[in-house]
Amino acid sequence: MAARRAHYGHVGATMELGRGQRDAPETVSEGVSAVLDTWTSHEVWVLECLNCTTTWNEEFEVRHAGDGHGNEAVIYERGGQPCTTPWTDRTCPKCGSQNVKALSAMRGKEGELPQTRAGSDVAMVFHLRRMHAW
Repeated sequence: MAARRAHYGHVGATMELGRGQRDAPETVSEGVSAVLDTWTSHEVWVLECLNCTTTWNEEFEVRHAGDGHGNEAVIYERGGQPCTTPWTDRTCPKCGSQNVKALSAMRGKEGELPQTRAGSDVAMVFHLRRMHAW
């Protein structure tokens, strides 16, 4: 069986079609984009059990696809498999409670407060004034 060529409306954009491959549409109308805008991001979510106050992190690969008309589809994957969104259907690994709160890592628990400076703030104000920075 001889391989056929499918033409996609672009100069030089052809694909060899042989056995076992799906036939692509013969032509695509001019002005119609056949490619979706897709991108992947890596997200880390902090989950907190409201029953026993256990916290843990879960990592997700998030696939976004835009259709060119302002609509977007989002698929969450964990371990290469599609899964539910991070804020639904979670169970605490310690106590088994489903009363779990999900926070994106940027909005997760706050870290320690930075230590106060040893020098006086008045000295810093005068220094900034001399530099005309304040």
